[in-house]
Amino acid sequence: MSPPLVPDADEARRQLADELANPIYADVQNWIADQFDKLLDWLVGDPSPAGSLSSGQLTALVITLVGIAAVAIWFSTGGVRAERRQRGAVFADEERTADQLRTDAARLAAADEWSAATVELFRAMIRSLGERAIVEEFGGMTAHEAAAQAAPRLPGLAERVTGAAEVFDALAYGHRSGSARQYQEMRELDAEAARTRPVLPVMTTGEPAAVVVESVR
Repeated sequence: MSPPLVPDADEARRQLADELANPIYADVQNWIADQFDKLLDWLVGDPSPAGSLSSGQLTALVITLVGIAAVAIWFSTGGVRAERRQRGAVFADEERTADQLRTDAARLAAADEWSAATVELFRAMIRSLGERAIVEEFGGMTAHEAAAQAAPRLPGLAERVTGAAEVFDALAYGHRSGSARQYQEMRELDAEAARTRPVLPVMTTGEPAAVVVESVR
């Protein structure tokens, strides 16, 4: 059988209102399942009258499916992405100073809790860079966003800071197990970042300030 003609907007609204007034729609789940079966029969060309859809039924079903698709798209690209961003943040209502974070990291390391200790030490490093105005913290800032800010100011440590951000994500949100070696490497990086003088940001004229990066020994 050939597909039914598509009604114009006014006719579609009228048919939809008439169709939804039918008591059969009291059980919405059964109705959707029934109409979906009819739609499949219509698509495969079932010649049986029982397998056909009226214009109103087709319109109502299409609107329902479009609504379901819209919710699914929002879930996957909007709400879920925002939730993932919040879960991937370096800080969540974190008020501890860099020194306090380092103290807590050392306490966790002493208890062989390497994952938590390494995560806290990365936070200490980023908080320290924030306290020195090398990194500008903002709500929901991820480890890679923090590393991207730090890299041009600490070019000699850029690769290691980026690698540390990957370690942070893996341990904090990737359910990986940390190690004493990772903690020690993070500790060395934090110490080196703390004593490294940053490159000044690019001037408004577009010319970078002539500053040599060096470590304070």
